[in-house]
Amino acid sequence: MVIQDIMNSCSNEKVAEAAVASIGGVFARRVRETARRRGVRPGALAASAVLRFRSSARSTEFEALQNAVAGDDLPLLRGFALIVEPALVDGGDRLDV
Repeated sequence: MVIQDIMNSCSNEKVAEAAVASIGGVFARRVRETARRRGVRPGALAASAVLRFRSSARSTEFEALQNAVAGDDLPLLRGFALIVEPALVDGGDRLDV
């Protein structure tokens, strides 16, 4: 259910931008810097990563993500960050949990 909530909400640019801001710190700075280098808005970069994950991830990746966030205090933000993180590496587009 948590993963589906991430897919449904954070695929929206404005929601993704708010999630990045909520996480803050180094993660938010990396999202902003990567977005600037690619000429897109931070929310667009993050939402794109969520959409890409939703459309191309295998069931094993969804399961790995679910396991990674299980028991976390903030599972939605943790899952979101795990999905977006690969997009912050040049050429990265796969989840590695």
